[in-house]
Amino acid sequence: MLHDGLPEALTSGDSTESQLTLLVLETQSLHLLSHKFVMLSVAASALPRSELTDARAIRQIIRDMSAVWSKLRNSETYLLNGSDPALVKIMGGAFSREAERVFECFEGMAQNVCTQLLRQRTPDPAELGELLRFVSQDLSHTIDTVALAARLVAEIGTKNAERRALTDELTGLPNRRALHELLSKIDDSQWPHDHVAVMHIDLDKFKQINDTLGHAAGDAALQHATKAMAAHIRQEDFIARIGGDEFVLVFFGNLPEETLAKRAEDLIADVSAPFVYMGKECNIGGSVGIACGEQSDGIPLERYMTNADLALYTAKNAGRGTYRFFTPNLRTQHEEIEDLKAQIRKGLESQQFEPYFQPQVEGRSGKIVGFEALARWHHPTRGLLTPYHFLGAAAEGELLEQLDSHLIEQAFANMRRWLDDGLDIPQISVNLSASRLREVDLVDVLLSAADRTDLDPALIGFEILESAMIDANSEQMIENIKNLSRAGFRVELDDFGTGHASISNLRNFKVDRIKIDRSFVKDVHLYSELAKITSAMIGLAHSLRVDALAEGVETAEERLVLNALGCDHIQGFGVARPMSGSDVPAWIDKTQNHKMLPPRRKRKSDT
Repeated sequence: MLHDGLPEALTSGDSTESQLTLLVLETQSLHLLSHKFVMLSVAASALPRSELTDARAIRQIIRDMSAVWSKLRNSETYLLNGSDPALVKIMGGAFSREAERVFECFEGMAQNVCTQLLRQRTPDPAELGELLRFVSQDLSHTIDTVALAARLVAEIGTKNAERRALTDELTGLPNRRALHELLSKIDDSQWPHDHVAVMHIDLDKFKQINDTLGHAAGDAALQHATKAMAAHIRQEDFIARIGGDEFVLVFFGNLPEETLAKRAEDLIADVSAPFVYMGKECNIGGSVGIACGEQSDGIPLERYMTNADLALYTAKNAGRGTYRFFTPNLRTQHEEIEDLKAQIRKGLESQQFEPYFQPQVEGRSGKIVGFEALARWHHPTRGLLTPYHFLGAAAEGELLEQLDSHLIEQAFANMRRWLDDGLDIPQISVNLSASRLREVDLVDVLLSAADRTDLDPALIGFEILESAMIDANSEQMIENIKNLSRAGFRVELDDFGTGHASISNLRNFKVDRIKIDRSFVKDVHLYSELAKITSAMIGLAHSLRVDALAEGVETAEERLVLNALGCDHIQGFGVARPMSGSDVPAWIDKTQNHKMLPPRRKRKSDT
């Protein structure tokens, strides 16, 4: 249920608690001043000769009462400045013509009595009696009317403030605080039903719309998503925007898993429907995590929130635009990943990560053309780990930039040392992730790293996954790829053939080398169709005057076929395994000081 209680006209005010409190206090002070006026007037008139100080005190009370009356009558300017007009109207209604007449009569009668006292005259008893009766009856009733209006305004204004504290301003939905208060209240009493299901929804491509079209477009996307989700909410359900592009839906009732799955599918479909912003058709998507259970499980409702969040995490990792249900092993996996993130942070602090270098050579001659820097982790208990074991956790922990910077610095330092030792190494290649390609200052950072080690950018290649280059919606990514070439770095397209946009990428970006993915190299000597595909990719590279390098070459047979197909360069275990920087000079001395002949095909007699 999205809203209940007060009319909408009274739910958008901006009165602060202190303003409302002051409003009530001023009406109370008006009552107190009127009582004090009566007591001082009676006391002063009862003396044989009126004390001048009493007369002055009475005059000051009259002035104070007039000031408070004026402030309350003009509360829109003084006490309720910037408040909801409906509240101002309620307060203004207390100041009718009759109320104004009563207070004007009081001021006239009181001033007359005060003047007599100031002149040390005893007021006419009949006149004084009429004044005191008027104050205790007519004026008191008028002040009561004003005080009643002030209390009503304060009550409504306080409810409004509480409502605003629990409401998301943009969407009108309850916010995170409202959600937690609801769950806490239900846990403290009784569930509305024995069964509950929690859906945690995260919008896909929301950041992209914010970045490309601006925050107003992002707001329009959130409002579109809110409308789409609200259509699936029953009176007994609850929906909240808990921050950013995240929403939570709570369903009470015995909903079978297939019903929840269908509802999640429908939610995703409706959220993903196009909407128009400033004449432009826009699209977002959604991923959903679902957690459900029964009250008899003894699990607090807050835990279902956490479980749904873990399921959402799984859905997003599955490619987004889908849903996943929470299962107990998700928590175990999550805890393992969190522990791995902590270990990575500690490993970075204690210099446990270093680049290993895999040689890249000409296919026929074996002459070295470069090294690829590959991340390795000297784990204190698990030994030497490849990126397969830690790269995903590093990305989730937002540690990729730190890891990349650390490895690039070390790779550049190794290259500087090799050159200083007289080794002839044409190039080192380093991988760049898609997330780093979106950084505004990326090229400046890389140029600074090269300057610190006095390396010519022409000696450095940056490998970019083809799948990363598909993200044509990121203007920053496109600009960074172009600026890498302009700065003199070499750009290499990694895993070529797997990104489904190969030809368009080669057309749109200046690429110095393509790296043919291992899937087109393995057993290329056994399958003629595979050889034809690989040959076509090599031919495409050559037609664009770009070198082709085959990755993952492991056998002499694969190498011979690649040579026959005209592949320029190769790397893989068939050439050499990745090695530490200190092992590179020995490998070069062993393999590059004499001409490398193509490998001999194995014969039966060799086995």
